[in-house]
Amino acid sequence: MAGLSIERARKRFGDVEVLKGVSIDVADGEFAVIVGPSGCGKSTLLRAVAGLEDLTGGTIRIGARDVTGLGPSERGIAMVFQSYALYPHLSAYDNMAFGLRIAKASKAEIDAAVQRAAEILNIEALLDRKPAALSGGQRQRVAIGRAIVRKPQLFLFDEPLSNLDADLRVRMRYEFAELHRALGTTTLYVTHDQVEAMTLADRIIVLRDGRIEQAGTPRALYERPANLFVAQFIGAPRMNILPATVIEGGAAMLAEGSAIALPPGISLPPGTPVSVGVRPEDVTIGAADGLPFAIAFVERLGGLATLHLRGAGRATIACQIRDDGRLREGERVPVGFPADRLHLFDADGRRLAAEAEEDACHGAV
Repeated sequence: MAGLSIERARKRFGDVEVLKGVSIDVADGEFAVIVGPSGCGKSTLLRAVAGLEDLTGGTIRIGARDVTGLGPSERGIAMVFQSYALYPHLSAYDNMAFGLRIAKASKAEIDAAVQRAAEILNIEALLDRKPAALSGGQRQRVAIGRAIVRKPQLFLFDEPLSNLDADLRVRMRYEFAELHRALGTTTLYVTHDQVEAMTLADRIIVLRDGRIEQAGTPRALYERPANLFVAQFIGAPRMNILPATVIEGGAAMLAEGSAIALPPGISLPPGTPVSVGVRPEDVTIGAADGLPFAIAFVERLGGLATLHLRGAGRATIACQIRDDGRLREGERVPVGFPADRLHLFDADGRRLAAEAEEDACHGAV
């Protein structure tokens, strides 16, 4: 195994710059996930690491080796694509063995490697089948098996679950996590699905418009988003954002005219424009000093319900609670925003941190 280091990676297609100086370090054995909206450059970056795209500028190192100018076969990587990329005329066994045969491995070595990968992926009974006789999830396991047999220094996954149905995606996420625990191979995984990122990653790299917005553990990004983009991209349902203006007494006035307390430890001059963020699960219903909201719509999800609440203005906020079936659309409820659970952002969308939080962050560096 080996770590991965990407330094100031740039990629231009004609007049369009897709990667704008991206630098990433993935530790040996780490499962890192690049997440971002469509068109942000994440698949281009992964293909550059694989050697399928030449960088316009920057360097890529796998372990101690500079692989920037090397071809895919020389990099010690294995890549699993969104489309599986299996040979339709070959059996699952032969698809998995193909790379080793090209490398002129012995028959015994090939068989041992394929059987081991099949056992890890629980596809021993499928080895004689061709791709047309396999389900989407089974094809993806074969594609992963083909990567495993090469014993790469680095696994690359390009949105491997996007072609699967919702239930199978959930099960395959668990299998990816189990696979990483079993093999411990350094992994770079690309997805647009933030739930996949939160579920799988040791560390998440949020990419937007060819630049890194924030990198950190899933918990750090969820609890301390660096800006409004990360705050609303990470988390489902997305964070509520309320425009406000700071007033006297450690409070802020919402656009609709109601006042709420600001997070403790933050001191801003009155008149400062801010955006107040609150996660749906942190919105409280029935608070004694709550603001009046009407339930515009209820999404019932079995044990949970997401309430879409409308205040004095036209904008709605989301609240996620345990569903006991008692709340109904049209009902008016008092809504609270606990100050210690609020996130605050400045006029440029950057996070405003309390003094205690800043001290903790500096102490962790």
